[in-house]
Amino acid sequence: MIRSDLERVYVVKDGSKKYLVEVRKCPTGKVYVVVHRNISVTYVKGDEVKEWSHDISKTEEVDFKSLPTHIRSVISLNLRKL
Repeated sequence: MIRSDLERVYVVKDGSKKYLVEVRKCPTGKVYVVVHRNISVTYVKGDEVKEWSHDISKTEEVDFKSLPTHIRSVISLNLRKL
């Protein structure tokens, strides 16, 4: 596990899809971009179905094209793999 601090959180709109993007920085200076495709997740625990969602109250909602170029390229690479 890598210890990192949260720099920024975006809800990125790309057409009809929305992604949660976290920009994190570790003490060594490296920057990590974490892309969450699902803002809310439904899972089964035992016999009951539960729902969990990310806290998006402190996020900045932006359009994909308005993000910095380096963040857009990381998102594109990650989404291509999914």
